[in-house]
Amino acid sequence: MKDIFEDQFVDLQSEFISHCLDFAGQKVNKVYVYCSIEEKSKMFNAFFEIGGEIRTANQLDVSMSEVSQFLRTGTLDLRRFQELCESHHVSTPTEIKMCYDVSTGKYDADYKYDVVCSAKTGISAGEVFMNWLTEIKNSLMP
Repeated sequence: MKDIFEDQFVDLQSEFISHCLDFAGQKVNKVYVYCSIEEKSKMFNAFFEIGGEIRTANQLDVSMSEVSQFLRTGTLDLRRFQELCESHHVSTPTEIKMCYDVSTGKYDADYKYDVVCSAKTGISAGEVFMNWLTEIKNSLMP
């Protein structure tokens, strides 16, 4: 039963990466996906490494309506993580950070299960996303 859950969990993560690749197009070197699945809020966002530069969804050559649809679809799909975890009686991660390297096929993910974004922590999902974006940008600087 655990193997079935793990396979479905990995498949769902793959779908999120595919959603990002479909949105950004073929020019992407790496995809970074952020998912916040907190009790009172949910947030999906992504950024991309393209030609050695980090770009957010609204910095790609797409319309704002396409960006909005991309973010809305990702956020709505977060419920699938919850449903999958609940159906297998497994804790749902409160935060997932995924990174996919297109050229090597290497995939990495970090999961948190503690409250990350709340009135108690004073941190919003948007802040966590922007901090991660800044961290990755800084790591690419010479």
